[in-house]
Amino acid sequence: ISPETVDGLLSSFTNPNFNSSETFTMDTHVQINSSNYVSAFMSEAHFTAEYDSHVVAEVTVEPMSVPGRSDVIAVAHARTTITPELSKILFAAVIPSFHLRVKVTGTAPVKVTSLLGLKVQAKLNCWVDVHVLALVQNPNEMVVRHEC
Repeated sequence: ISPETVDGLLSSFTNPNFNSSETFTMDTHVQINSSNYVSAFMSEAHFTAEYDSHVVAEVTVEPMSVPGRSDVIAVAHARTTITPELSKILFAAVIPSFHLRVKVTGTAPVKVTSLLGLKVQAKLNCWVDVHVLALVQNPNEMVVRHEC
């Protein structure tokens, strides 16, 4: 994440006088553990991160192969637009703890070639606890907990 993005994101929801709309993008690597015995291929997937029914980010995950019984790294591209309304909501939620709990939902189209090319939609429904100050200190440690 660029220093400009970090500065813009933090000021957009910690500045009580924020009064414009700002869009930010960031790339994220997400570790996925597959306990399935069969391999699969996931096409481009789309997820939404929400705080209290307000969209915080739209996320696109790149297509990837997922070998059976393995850990893989998914590449996700997040796009966040902070409006004055969302800024006020996030400001109230983040101050003073600098923690935010978001709900991440969506579906991923998956093809299991070893099962005659079976196509399924994998649903994701997770709660993710984010330590906002880690964005400045160590972005790799922003996610402090998740429940899926």
